[in-house]
Amino acid sequence: MNLLHPFIACATCLPDQSTDVARASNMAILFMVGVVFSMFGVILKVIFNFARKQRAHQDLVS
Repeated sequence: MNLLHPFIACATCLPDQSTDVARASNMAILFMVGVVFSMFGVILKVIFNFARKQRAHQDLVS
């Protein structure tokens, strides 16, 4: 276990949770996850909007 200990988690990957660096990195990760989910939401909204408009157009044509 002593040989693997340096490779499991370094101070950069898993810092002390009480430091400002750890809080900043945690908030950065949460921000990035929020951006990704927001973009997925926008993409899904556009897809459903296109499907609704296509369905309405098909009803007018038929």
